[in-house]
Amino acid sequence: MSLLEVTAVIFSLACVWLAVKKHILNWPIGIIGVTAYMLLFYKQKLYADMLLQVVFIAQGIYGWYNWLQRKENTEEQKVMYLNFKERAVYATLILFIAAVWAYALQNYTNAASPYIDAFAATISLAANWLLAKKNIENWVLWILADIIYIGLFWYKELYLSSGIYAVFLILSIKGLIDWNKKSAIKKVLY
Repeated sequence: MSLLEVTAVIFSLACVWLAVKKHILNWPIGIIGVTAYMLLFYKQKLYADMLLQVVFIAQGIYGWYNWLQRKENTEEQKVMYLNFKERAVYATLILFIAAVWAYALQNYTNAASPYIDAFAATISLAANWLLAKKNIENWVLWILADIIYIGLFWYKELYLSSGIYAVFLILSIKGLIDWNKKSAIKKVLY
């Protein structure tokens, strides 16, 4: 356990808690957390997750801007649901991008766990994009990513990060339930 991992965990936990509450500060707090994780993942040779953090910084800026725009207009962005076709497109894209990314990591880097790393990172990328758009499916993807990361981080002996992802799993389940309850559509998922 390093100071870098502790910093990443604290800010990431605060970010997810604030996202569950649909609080705009989840974005700047998250940017700090992902920056710390970016450095940690570089040291651990988890390159897909390292690059994912760079994308998360950009998505954090976009999400922060998107949510801020709605707040300034005094119109809260409503929670949205993807339709079946959109879900199929996201699933296909996740599998394709993860496969290409894993191939590149396997063949062109010394990545520690290229297939798991690429798959979890791709799921996270899609989840964060859907969070920025306030699509409820972000929580389903986060649940899947959290399960994968718990095992990956335990394997890499990042026990604090593995533990925090167990907390993230609980928060993601809570986020799914809360967002579904508060949705104007009142649609039951899955």
